[in-house]
Amino acid sequence: MLRSAAGALVLAVGLAACGMNVNAAGNFKPRHPGALTVATGEIPLAGMWTGTAKHPTGGFEYELAKALAKRFGLERVDVVVIPFNRLVRGDMGSADLVLSDMTATSQRAQYLDFTDPYLAATPAVVVRSGRDVPDLKTAQGLSWAVGESTTLHDFLDDTIHPSGAVVLTSSLAQTVAAIEDGRVDAGLVDLPVAAAVARESGGKLSVAGQFEANDDVSAALPNKSPNVDPVSSALRALVADGTVASLAHHWLGLTVKGTVAVHVPLIRTEST
Repeated sequence: MLRSAAGALVLAVGLAACGMNVNAAGNFKPRHPGALTVATGEIPLAGMWTGTAKHPTGGFEYELAKALAKRFGLERVDVVVIPFNRLVRGDMGSADLVLSDMTATSQRAQYLDFTDPYLAATPAVVVRSGRDVPDLKTAQGLSWAVGESTTLHDFLDDTIHPSGAVVLTSSLAQTVAAIEDGRVDAGLVDLPVAAAVARESGGKLSVAGQFEANDDVSAALPNKSPNVDPVSSALRALVADGTVASLAHHWLGLTVKGTVAVHVPLIRTEST
């Protein structure tokens, strides 16, 4: 959870002891024998998924899914791509769980059950390199691209209150394209993904700032799923044993060690 005014990314671990064995979350009951079936909204997704749905090759969420499958004693990970606006309404197809850079909200909880957060995130500003966004007033004067069904859309409307045009997108790829081709000045993206987008842009894009707001990432499961506790337990264990930190460092360029220093300026939304 990004809480520090200095722009530090803080992940409150709050974990039980690390002595959990590989099958301690063995109550997990997959829908398809031998497989963990994971739904996500978009492949590829910077830092999170590489390759295709049929042939994923890496990424933070894909590797996290593989770690969960191993912990549950399952042989493989099957991936299905379902548009994000359907996932947040509980349309998971035949998937066991959702890994799609998703934040738990009370509205989404009408359709889904959520695990404990496993990755800290805040709303971050992606711009073409060379543009500065030092304060809220500057942010309000920009034109924006943002995912239509995301919590970031709500944050843009409710907190930033932009006077410029807002382009609603259905994918990260659309948001990034709108920034790159100059249709908008900035895009609002979760910080872990924003960092990966900037890193993969070859210097064309940068992260100009972050807002101090909780957009932490959780896994989602069907309402009343008996697998919520096993998945939460497994994710806590993967945070505790350093797996999440290692994946975040490799795929997202983040260093997760309790408090994570991220050199991204904080854009304040209220006076101090």
